[in-house]
Amino acid sequence: MTINRLINYLTYVLFLVPFTLLIVDNSALFPFITTKAIIFRILISVGLVFAVWLYLLTQKTFPYKNLLFIGTLLFFLANSISTILSVNPYRSFWGNAERMEGLWSLFFYLSYFFLLITLFQFEPKAKKTIFYSILIVTTIISLQEINQAFFLKQERPSATLGNATYIGFLNLLTIFLIIYFLFGEKFQLANLKTLFYFVLIALNLLSLIGSQTRGSILGLLAGIFGGAFFYLLFLKIDLKKKFLIFSLLFIFLISFYFFLKTELALTIPGVKRIAETLQNPISVFPRIFAWKIFFNAFLQKPIFGWGPESEPIAFFSAFDPRIFNYEQAIFDRPHNKFIEILVKTGIFGFISWFFLIGSFIYYLLKKRDKNLLQATSLFSFLLAYLTQSFSLFDMQASYILFFFGLSLVIDRVEIKLAQERFIRPYLILVFGLSLIFIIFHLQHFYIVRKIITYLRTADPQIAGQGFLRLSEIAGPFLTEEAVMASNYLIDHAQEIKSPSDFLNFYKVVDKAYYRDQKDYRLNMIYINHLLLLIEVKNQIGLEGGKDKEKVKEIYQNLLKSYPKMPEIYINYANFLYSVADQKELALKILTDGENQFKDIYPRYLLEEANFYLNKNENQLAYQKLQLALEKKFEFRFDDDFEKALRIYLANKDVENSKKIISLWITQNKSEFIKEKIKQILATYGFSDILKLDK
Repeated sequence: MTINRLINYLTYVLFLVPFTLLIVDNSALFPFITTKAIIFRILISVGLVFAVWLYLLTQKTFPYKNLLFIGTLLFFLANSISTILSVNPYRSFWGNAERMEGLWSLFFYLSYFFLLITLFQFEPKAKKTIFYSILIVTTIISLQEINQAFFLKQERPSATLGNATYIGFLNLLTIFLIIYFLFGEKFQLANLKTLFYFVLIALNLLSLIGSQTRGSILGLLAGIFGGAFFYLLFLKIDLKKKFLIFSLLFIFLISFYFFLKTELALTIPGVKRIAETLQNPISVFPRIFAWKIFFNAFLQKPIFGWGPESEPIAFFSAFDPRIFNYEQAIFDRPHNKFIEILVKTGIFGFISWFFLIGSFIYYLLKKRDKNLLQATSLFSFLLAYLTQSFSLFDMQASYILFFFGLSLVIDRVEIKLAQERFIRPYLILVFGLSLIFIIFHLQHFYIVRKIITYLRTADPQIAGQGFLRLSEIAGPFLTEEAVMASNYLIDHAQEIKSPSDFLNFYKVVDKAYYRDQKDYRLNMIYINHLLLLIEVKNQIGLEGGKDKEKVKEIYQNLLKSYPKMPEIYINYANFLYSVADQKELALKILTDGENQFKDIYPRYLLEEANFYLNKNENQLAYQKLQLALEKKFEFRFDDDFEKALRIYLANKDVENSKKIISLWITQNKSEFIKEKIKQILATYGFSDILKLDK
């Protein structure tokens, strides 16, 4: 096969890659994610055959001395070591269906970068071809986003990506890629192509505004002003003029900062969310808390980290319950690329990632004399990416555009044929590996579709049998299958006709638990299934002692793994008190939690008070509530007010009941809440004593 034909085939494959972002498969698990990722991996598996074939036919073309390629290898090596040393190696390697990441996924993203490097070494003109592919896809997505945001009036729509923030990230990177190719043309405003590029920039900007992504707006500003700084730094003009322009840019930034504090800023789309955050920063407190938690987790394993896809375990290992004072948030990602890499791969991975970034800057500086404007646009592209990454993580959309942007600094190599090389064994090996990869992907595709098929099955018996059969081959998606099977069981609980039907679902969850015991969500699902099993056994006269001991064992393991998670103490105590009939141990668990959380997380005392209220220990509930208030507990959620009101009413404390009602209505003046309060008052016989209408 000729080299030109192989180059064309590789171009076709890479041209198709951005189109995976348009896929929304409602017949598969996580319709915005799984099928996109699987088709992407199949395309890369095919592309690797053509790339390796090209290198086998030529000599001295393999980029082993290219710093970008070396950086790619180092980053993959760092992730591989972290996977081997991971707290959950299986999950670190395969990832999960919800995110479709892990080492397995990273291999294909970095292989995509390798394919771009390969293609642009052999045919630099293909850069524009791949760019046109990206333009087509981002234009379609932007038009859909604009329609949803401005015509259908949807709040933060997400087009084909499933998350408005991803749209903003996509538009942000696309804008600077368009600017790069714009400066590569003969820059004339009357030129049709130039006007076309400006229209596409405006389209992406409008889509970005429609997504209301704060990080992308800030990334755009960082890219523009950072690019201006870069351009002026290397522009050959008088130093005084440079200083004057720098001063004007700085004044503009300061003015923009103060503008964000005005009422007018709150009315401008896109800018609105940044202004709201600046004027009321409490909305970002949960994320800042999450960063702190994840960074503390990194300090526990600073060299090689916790392993890819182990962020939830790291989060709970260093958990700070004070985050719940602002939002009941559980983070499976830090929403910060820098901290994420530190947590997953430690210092080694962080250095290798910045080696990759540094290599790009090195080649960029080498190219600036050829076209300073294009070098500036790529520097802006990188700065925008890093700014957005400060408040987000990478996903398929950002990986595709980011690695394409990095590959634009690749130069053509001289092609020399290797005529004497015997390449057939190598080709057979590459074809074989590619075929194995594709089979894996197709199996995964089958699994994520079958899960949805069984979720849509009306008959619980058929669904349970299907889930159980699928669990034999579910592989890395077994945890997700167990979660979905559990959801199905909850939705169809009234339709379960026999214990055997329930046992099918139980066996799926049981199998998943022993495969992935570190998953907090799966632990709680397994406990719920065991409790259901105990209840079923009680109904048919069987002893559930072993199952109770199993629940107890799981809770004890959870306390060891997640000692800073307040709800575990409350739930465990509730189980011991109500199901296992071990009241003394239940009170000890509650006390252990109180000793740990009462000073840093007074909300625990309210939960403890609610526990006693549910056990008809009204006086104890009252004492714990008063202690929570002494510890400066602040009411933030409707649920908090409801628990406090019930405790006061149960103890016939009319005055404090009035205070709580007044505070509650002041915070939430909706008619729904008023009706809710009336119902509570009626339940405790206080409708006549406390007149809400007064």
